[in-house]
Amino acid sequence: MSSTRAIAVITEINETDETNLFGSIHDFCKELAEYTETKGGLFYVASLAMYTGHERLGYMLENNRWVKTYVPEADCIYNRIHSRKTEHSPKFQEFLQHLQNSHIPIFNERFLHKWEVYYHLANYDYLCPFLPETQMLTSKQTLEQFLAKYETVFIKPIYGSQGKKIFRIQKKENHFLLQYSTFSMEKEQIYPSVSALFPALKERIRQPVIIQQGIPLQTYKSRPVDFRLLCHRVNDGKWKLTSAVARVASEENFVSNVARGGELFHINHILNELYEPGINTSQKNFLKELSLEIAAALSASTTGLYGEFGIDLALDTRGKPWIIEVNTKPSKNFDTPLSAKRIRPSAKAIIDYCTYLINKKERDFLDFLRLFNDPPTSRTRIRNGNCETSLSLRN
Repeated sequence: MSSTRAIAVITEINETDETNLFGSIHDFCKELAEYTETKGGLFYVASLAMYTGHERLGYMLENNRWVKTYVPEADCIYNRIHSRKTEHSPKFQEFLQHLQNSHIPIFNERFLHKWEVYYHLANYDYLCPFLPETQMLTSKQTLEQFLAKYETVFIKPIYGSQGKKIFRIQKKENHFLLQYSTFSMEKEQIYPSVSALFPALKERIRQPVIIQQGIPLQTYKSRPVDFRLLCHRVNDGKWKLTSAVARVASEENFVSNVARGGELFHINHILNELYEPGINTSQKNFLKELSLEIAAALSASTTGLYGEFGIDLALDTRGKPWIIEVNTKPSKNFDTPLSAKRIRPSAKAIIDYCTYLINKKERDFLDFLRLFNDPPTSRTRIRNGNCETSLSLRN
């Protein structure tokens, strides 16, 4: 950075626990702070209330400790608020309006829910072959249609995360087997018909849900496997891959989320186990290319700025890739640094993108000043009897 610029993370803060002030992103914020310092910038973490209060407060890293202090207005903000309720609150909307009026960029402005992500991606013909058939589940008829077409279907809350509250329905010879990803005791129930199954589902569903085609996933040691690819924005139009891991479901669960007992592996380890040499490399490259295409498509078709996506992909038993989910505020537990002294690529990518946005804002402002102070002159040229007027800026 050419001069001191302030970068802020806005998130929930637990001030009763100094060792874990920022919850799941506590360690990640330390890496952000350390990398910002190497770039000559100022970094702090604040809650929405702290940032918008009468006196702006935040936590800055000093001598390896987070210290609460007065902080300047940020030049760029990375939104890591984990509550959708907070994002929908009038306070947060006022905050966004203030940032807009002050020309302060914010990225990862809000969560994109599952149906929204599917809707946007389905508008791209080249991505449609990799999307499981998905609809909003609003009627018994929709459930019947999906179960008539597929041996397995999933029902997911559109605002869900961490593999919670997901239903899997399997069509058996003379009944339907219902499994629920967060039951602690009775995990399975059997229903003789869709007519019996649908009311039972209705009783348990408390928010809008999608119904999705089940995919016969590749397995590792008889456990389903998927892949989390972390993509970060470099500038306005370019994305890069910063991390790729494989997730293997636990023996007791059909979802691979680490929060539900899933296990992380290096992507190369799993692909090497599943495929012959050469094919494993081509599969890895295809997953990478697909994730970058998804990131570019989604960021181009949504409002607001997005600087990172956690993209969940899977391979079916024939080796075909499928898009499972896209997370707009991905977990920081998938790409942990190899040592305590290492700053992971995803942390560097976030600060580099903040730096880009700040520099772009400054360039745009200078361009505006040049235009305001040096208005265009009109030049008229006569060509073959026609009058052509063009505008040019004086040097």
